[in-house]
Amino acid sequence: MRLKFFNGFLVAVLLLPPFFVSLQAEEEEGQVEVQRVRFSNAQPAGSGRTWREIEVQLNVRGPADRNVINPRYVDNIDVELNLSFEVSRGEVETTRFYRSAVAIPTLERGRHTVHFYLPPEVVSRDRISGDPQAYLVNLSVDGVQQNLSSSALSRILERESVRESFQGRVESEAGVNDGILLPIHLTPFVNDRQYLREMPSVRRQGER
Repeated sequence: MRLKFFNGFLVAVLLLPPFFVSLQAEEEEGQVEVQRVRFSNAQPAGSGRTWREIEVQLNVRGPADRNVINPRYVDNIDVELNLSFEVSRGEVETTRFYRSAVAIPTLERGRHTVHFYLPPEVVSRDRISGDPQAYLVNLSVDGVQQNLSSSALSRILERESVRESFQGRVESEAGVNDGILLPIHLTPFVNDRQYLREMPSVRRQGER
């Protein structure tokens, strides 16, 4: 069914040799990269309701300009998460697209984690339990797009033309679901002690 997602184009992609579908490595390292994306179920303390948790681990390398006030920090980091889930009811199949973003004022060099959540009603309605059909994490620093690491996207999006098709559908179809995929500070998990140490501060106007 995944092949239908890109109207047959993905069939041809999957038949190509592996070196055609890999991301092209860029010589210049970005200031921030995605180290890992992990999907799991989570319940806020005492609620008994299951949310779908998306954990995005970032590796902050350092600022491009070393002549800053504190070269241990990278400022103005935007993290955008895009997801698609295939939903079926009997003979009816559809794909739902979600997106969310946070703007982080500054992060110190090292690893940091950003969490996003799909609420329990959506998880139950669409029977979401496994990984999404596709995901893509876009990072930017001071408005400059960072290089995509292999961990920032699902394998079916490794080829640029397929990735562009996915992003086009996110732009055209995710709007109806804006505000459903939530960053952690807009969920009950914001008060959970296990997240407090790794939760970065965010600019409130940065979320969708």
